[in-house]
Amino acid sequence: MSIIIPTIFTKSLSVLQERLEQYESLVKRVQLDVADDGFTAQPTLRPEKLISCATMLIKDVHLMTVEPIDWLELCAKEGVGTVIGQIEHMSSQKEFVAEGRKLGLKVGLAVDLETAWEDLEWSVAEGADQLLVMTVRAGQEGQKLSQEGLRRVKLIREKVFLKEICVDGGVNEMTIKACVKAGADVLAVGSALWKTENISEKYQQLVKLSQ
Repeated sequence: MSIIIPTIFTKSLSVLQERLEQYESLVKRVQLDVADDGFTAQPTLRPEKLISCATMLIKDVHLMTVEPIDWLELCAKEGVGTVIGQIEHMSSQKEFVAEGRKLGLKVGLAVDLETAWEDLEWSVAEGADQLLVMTVRAGQEGQKLSQEGLRRVKLIREKVFLKEICVDGGVNEMTIKACVKAGADVLAVGSALWKTENISEKYQQLVKLSQ
């Protein structure tokens, strides 16, 4: 069974706090999307604000930033569970994973939808705790899931052993079964949850569909 993890992508502190409170009654783990203006034209709250937020949930941090390695020390200090860095603005994938492990973190690598597979260092990825596959272009919520992203997930599942393969982008009640069939262990869900009137009801629906 795949795990559903709510994501939070926001530039509002009040929205962050509201969604954390909503998710604390539903799940044990949340993904905080951290994006800076060097990565996207729609940045989130500042990384330190998101990483340091107070919650009872296990915090996964998805770093869509220039040099995500720069935020690993703060993630370790704040008790983050898994830190996932986008490889597009990363000087060294090997150093990112090694430094995260040195700090006692679980570490993942993320690949954007338009990034060539050749840019991913497979020898490093195979030793990571998670490989996050973007099925939309990173840095914006509410996009439609790409079948190319799911094709990538299938290829990874067939060829590589990883502790977790995460699908991020466009996961909803219409696409979740295809994500599970492709081989996803983790389903990162954003707008499909928070845009609904009854978050708890929607979450339970997605859980049933993911089984």
